[in-house]
Amino acid sequence: MSLTTAQHDILVKYLKDVGIGHQEPFEEFYDHIATAIETDKPEDVNTFLREVIQPSFGGTKGIKKIVLNQRKARTRMIWKRAKQIFFSLFGWPAIGIVMVSFILVQTSFIQLGTKFTILITVGLGLILPYIIIAYGTISFYQDCRNKNKGYRNSDLNSSLWLFIHLPFTFINIFGNFLIPVLVGREAFKIFATENLWFNTSLCAIALLYGFTCLKLMKEQFIFKLTVR
Repeated sequence: MSLTTAQHDILVKYLKDVGIGHQEPFEEFYDHIATAIETDKPEDVNTFLREVIQPSFGGTKGIKKIVLNQRKARTRMIWKRAKQIFFSLFGWPAIGIVMVSFILVQTSFIQLGTKFTILITVGLGLILPYIIIAYGTISFYQDCRNKNKGYRNSDLNSSLWLFIHLPFTFINIFGNFLIPVLVGREAFKIFATENLWFNTSLCAIALLYGFTCLKLMKEQFIFKLTVR
């Protein structure tokens, strides 16, 4: 887009005032409105935004509704893509990586012990992506602030935080509620200690989950904004 600096600043301020604070909807609205400004060449951009652009979206409420609906659609896309990435690991040739993961985890159980293997796999599969996403979110915020962009967060980052917290939520629910009520802590501890394949599967899945999270961070989920 080739808006003047003044036009750019007015548009950025307008989008911020409307309440669009995430990268994806901000860039979608910016591109759409900037194209309209370049096409119509209004003398007063503020008036053009209030009297032409804003009504075309159904007012500020309409804009917020579009943002909310697209955020929901984007979240569904992110979760769908996450499932595609995860289950694609069980197809050829990625299944070879899965098989190697199982073999390495099982060998580690035998050679290095259960506790060490669980700590390493949980660290690589769950904690490492958590640290990387935290670093990525902070870097994203700082980069946006340094470049004086109109947003500081993204829908992808928000969804990734929810996605990365899921395993910890499941562990908390199963460990503190379901297992004590259904089978008992001691019985489960004996089962987990004696069942090598159970531990191997959990650890391998943790590694694959971590790989899914890391790959998902590189994806883009930008819509083409259209007005009916």
